Amino acid sequence: MNASPPPSRLRVVDSHTLGEPTRVVVDPATAAWFPARGSVREKRDAFARDHAPLRRALVGDPRGAEAMVGVIPVPPADPACRFGAVYFNRVGSLDMCGHATIGLAVTLGHLGWIEPGRFLLETPAGVVAVTWHGGADASFENVPARRTARGVAVTCADGRVVTGDIATSGLWFFITSDHGEPIEPAALPRLSARAWAIRRALEAAGRRGDGGAAIDHVVLLGPPADPANDARNFVLCPDGAFDRSPCGTGTSALVGCLHEDGRLAAGEPWRQESILGGVYVASVRRDGGAIVPTVAGRAWITAESVVAFAADDPYRLGLPALPRQEQVP
Repeated sequence: MNASPPPSRLRVVDSHTLGEPTRVVVDPATAAWFPARGSVREKRDAFARDHAPLRRALVGDPRGAEAMVGVIPVPPADPACRFGAVYFNRVGSLDMCGHATIGLAVTLGHLGWIEPGRFLLETPAGVVAVTWHGGADASFENVPARRTARGVAVTCADGRVVTGDIATSGLWFFITSDHGEPIEPAALPRLSARAWAIRRALEAAGRRGDGGAAIDHVVLLGPPADPANDARNFVLCPDGAFDRSPCGTGTSALVGCLHEDGRLAAGEPWRQESILGGVYVASVRRDGGAIVPTVAGRAWITAESVVAFAADDPYRLGLPALPRQEQVP
């Protein structure tokens, strides 16, 4: 499939999941962007290969927003699944995205494409069971959570040694409570700097996920602001933005680690608070040797619109890639 310019207009529905934005592209024109056959992972790869400028144009400046994740519903290859989902952000494609899955469910319900209830969604990471509970409420049973390394010590550029776990549940995370920073909005620059330093230290140490995958999400944990919750987090995403929500895939990986450590029983709720105060409620169940997490949250529709790509617009395909504003403590 050859790369092609975007059409002049595309229909989208925007939402936010506890503050984290999602853009679902619901235009019929998207059918031409993907091979007619193949798995959702293969369709994701084709989109990444052939339509990178379109990806940036859809979710990056000036049409998108920092931290926005795009989702394109596609036909699934798995006959048990009702939909497939291709996820992406301004710097690349994603195997899975929890907040965007919640946003997708609420969007599909808003459009009348689904009724309240459960359906299977084929993602590049695997099959995810999604439930739209009606209104703003949705949940998903994620792909199994796995911890591949425990108590990993990395040395940041300022000499601080940080210890944490490497885990996955659709995306790769380094999860640590040993970072020395308060998890509060006033500390966002310091939290971002510390998370970037950890990510660079992981790269320097050659720490990778399966198949050489980058550990491109960093979760900094701390005590909750609300005593009704269990923990608060700051999550650095691959594009350098922080997750406004508590991070659905990160929470999935976290509760898997907690269960392995005997700190969270099967079926017991874990209330994960974001740095902005939004809450996901997560739990796990055992399926043989696998730890299967479920995450519930809320999303709200913010816009139904048509994004335009004027032929004479110098930023038709988005702003040029700009250097990340990384700070090293």
